[in-house]
Amino acid sequence: MGGKEKIEAPTLPDRDSIEETLDAICASDGFAAAQRLQDFLRYVVIETFEGRGAQIFGKTIAEDVYKRSPDKEGDSSNLVRVDARRLRRALENYYAGPGENDRIRIHIDPGQYAARFEIAERRAPPAPSRSFWRPGPVVLAIAATAVLAVAIFSVIHMFVSHEHETVALSPAAPPAESHRTAKREAFLEKSPASVHAFNLTEQARNFYYPELGKKPLAEARALYENAVKLDTHYFGAHAGLAQVIGFQSFHLPPGAERDALVDLAEFHAKEAEKYNAADAWTQSALAWAAFARRDIPDARIHAARAMEIAPADLFAVDFDALISVLSGDYIRTISVTDPARYADLPLDGHLFQICVGVAKFHLGDFAGAIAALERNMETGGPSGPINFAYLIAANQKAGELEHARQLLEQFRTTWPTTRFDLFLYSFFMERAPVDDLVAALKEAGWEPPET
Repeated sequence: MGGKEKIEAPTLPDRDSIEETLDAICASDGFAAAQRLQDFLRYVVIETFEGRGAQIFGKTIAEDVYKRSPDKEGDSSNLVRVDARRLRRALENYYAGPGENDRIRIHIDPGQYAARFEIAERRAPPAPSRSFWRPGPVVLAIAATAVLAVAIFSVIHMFVSHEHETVALSPAAPPAESHRTAKREAFLEKSPASVHAFNLTEQARNFYYPELGKKPLAEARALYENAVKLDTHYFGAHAGLAQVIGFQSFHLPPGAERDALVDLAEFHAKEAEKYNAADAWTQSALAWAAFARRDIPDARIHAARAMEIAPADLFAVDFDALISVLSGDYIRTISVTDPARYADLPLDGHLFQICVGVAKFHLGDFAGAIAALERNMETGGPSGPINFAYLIAANQKAGELEHARQLLEQFRTTWPTTRFDLFLYSFFMERAPVDDLVAALKEAGWEPPET
């Protein structure tokens, strides 16, 4: 990179201080096991320090840090963007924790890759009063206790206020209609518009499953957008909107239009986090927005966090299972969807049983896949072309050839022109699982319809 034109740098810390800061960050818990983030950070910091910050682009990072040729590997730019987002969040977490008192702070602002340095001013102690009194250890302890009490009260208030309500359900305590009524009444105490926003989000959640197609997703999006207008501070409206927009992004080919939807999904997920980070719906929305931008580590973190908050929230189960199966973590998919955990809960409309069937199919447990997919239909789960396609393929691989052909005839009659396979190629992280499904379907006699 020595041939680059050097641009005059702004006032910066000295080189030794920069190196010490980098070493401290890279040794912290959030960076120690993430070598690629370390390399990314060191590269942009040193390039900026050397006066070449304006010349850092995604393609230069791909080439210089990842040793990839951008003209040969089309996913390089996406990889750089994903890692840039991860790096920004990792830096935020670092400065909220172990780096809280660091004198030098490094920022990577959105929309650029150059580093920005912030040097914290060391505040002089306040001028002593005439009595020159200073608090002793006992007074400091009392003050600290008071601050802690205020913090605890704030957290408790967040969990019980109607604007920040979180309900962590156990498997033994299914959600009751009385709770839903109480929640509406809490919103009504705020304003009629707020309870209307709540009702719209409850209605819209029925549309979130992607097999329902583009039109129902558009209808759900309109409901959520209306809810946001009615009560922009209601986290559920933003969380649901983030999830629906995330689903919509997979109906588009890679490109600027899809990227814009992914960014919009992330925006609304962050809005939900701003208004109620402690709710499982918020964490699932953050997970799905991360998955839409193909940041699987972040998606898994938030999906697992949603499950910790509300282990019997079936919507949280849906998204954890969906992210797990689409990213190839089939064991995780099965572990979070154990039917015994949800035996007393209504399963209609929830897709995690499809995820179980998909996971078992790709693990070679075809009998288990058939059982899960049939149970999904028996309990009122989504029964669109994807569920049916896997059921046909599982029967074919299990040797139930005649039944597979009978199911295929039903499939052709019901969805004669669907190209679910194209959607799945967009949906799965890798092409191989979809290739396996398509191969089994072709063995049963299926041929992709002409588009």
